[in-house]
Amino acid sequence: MNDNSDQYRAARAEKAARLRELGIDPFGSEPFAVTHSVEAARAICPAYEAAANEQLKGERVVVAGRVGNLRTAGKLWFATLFDRSRANIYRQQQLSDTPDIDGAEAKKSRGIQLMLDFKTLGEKQWSVVSCLDLADWIGVSGKIGRSKRGEISIFVDTLTILGKSMLPPPHQAGADSGELSAEVRSRQRYLDLMMSDASLSTFVLRSRLVSSMRRFFTDRQFLEVETPMMHPIPGGASARPFVTHHNALDLDLYMRIAPELYLKRLIVGGMDRVFELNRNFRNEGISPRHNPEFTMIEWYQAYADHRQLMDLSEELFRTLADDVLGTRTLKFGDYTIDLNKPFRRLSYLKAFKELGGLDYDDQAVVTAKARSLGISLDSHPTYDRLANAVWEEVVEPHLIEPTFITDQPTWLTPLCKAHPQNPQQTMRFELFMARMEVGNAYSELNDPDIQRQRFSQQVAEATAAGDEEAGIIAGQIDQDYCTALDFGLPLCGGQGIGIDRLVMLFAGQQNIRDVILFPTMRPH
Repeated sequence: MNDNSDQYRAARAEKAARLRELGIDPFGSEPFAVTHSVEAARAICPAYEAAANEQLKGERVVVAGRVGNLRTAGKLWFATLFDRSRANIYRQQQLSDTPDIDGAEAKKSRGIQLMLDFKTLGEKQWSVVSCLDLADWIGVSGKIGRSKRGEISIFVDTLTILGKSMLPPPHQAGADSGELSAEVRSRQRYLDLMMSDASLSTFVLRSRLVSSMRRFFTDRQFLEVETPMMHPIPGGASARPFVTHHNALDLDLYMRIAPELYLKRLIVGGMDRVFELNRNFRNEGISPRHNPEFTMIEWYQAYADHRQLMDLSEELFRTLADDVLGTRTLKFGDYTIDLNKPFRRLSYLKAFKELGGLDYDDQAVVTAKARSLGISLDSHPTYDRLANAVWEEVVEPHLIEPTFITDQPTWLTPLCKAHPQNPQQTMRFELFMARMEVGNAYSELNDPDIQRQRFSQQVAEATAAGDEEAGIIAGQIDQDYCTALDFGLPLCGGQGIGIDRLVMLFAGQQNIRDVILFPTMRPH
């Protein structure tokens, strides 16, 4: 804490002491029953007739929140109260293209004015009012109405201190504006949420997306389940795992990189539709689209294939948009994405040719393109791996509108069924929007003998390449999973969607750390 913070804290500590002298706990002592949010209180305010030039008062409300503005005028004070519903109002303003959404007037309309009058409150309550500071938590009761100027207001007759803020909000503490740096926003999320209606709105949206997704699947007879986060053998994806050690068993365990193998065990056991909202951990780099700890939803449906999951995916995205946004149009940077249109379906090889301008089978041309893109040939031990790196560079920039990329090469997906007519291609899709992969699905490989072969090939390739990000540890494969397949996995489809990227799309956020409350960061 710096000297200025000490100074600000000392001034507020004096007011806290004065409250205690009045017999009032500056941090609240009794529950406070709220009847209305700020948004709800504003909605019931009586209409204003400009010609009347008089105060109008309606029904009584009880509201709680933070003091976001404080203006003194003798025995009549004005404050602005903000609560969580400012996020809802912000989102409504955003969707209606309210001009100057970050301006003072737009921000003011996301709170509610408090009129604090000595004549109404009396001397004891006025002593409490005189101890208020910006960012204090308070509860108020009074009639909702309008001031003579027509501003929606609560004419306060009772004020309760619910939590004294011992430090001022950043904009009062010498900052040039109310904007926080990206570093502070991510490290001190509480300040970000306090200061930014946009950020609060993003995380409210995230919560509602997850709730809507749960309803979507439970309404379709899926069971929500929980599977282990610590695995004896990593599996279900190609990624470098985090390792931990269990002392009692003297056993290394690996933080989950994907829940897939456990979820499919449940299908074997007869739970024919399952989903899990899960945290995964991958010991890899950090970027605007990657965080080492991230959230996914994965679901598995017996007797279905990847083509049915494409239809389900379109239905899911439209349902989420209707529930959470009230519109099927997503705005993401310079892109406008229309979820009403049928999602494009394009094979991996066709996309390489039509969007990337390259023929997968023309190794010389693809290799030359890799060199021109600065892709290291030495770090890709096979042509297939090199070609896939080129594919990502030349195709993904074109995947803006919702697009299912299908029929990926078999070597890319060891857990996926091969096409009966072409064993070099799989029954798989990846869903892209705004140049991001947001979903991945398979018709699941359920032949235990082929699965063992695929695992062995995966181990051999990763070992030969020295690939530390293949999820292969000491050449181990999950034999218990293969045994589970021996007991019979029915035809089924499985899919995963990254929740963090989904929130990025729906909230229009360009950086993944702006949709994760506490992203992974290097310590100070």
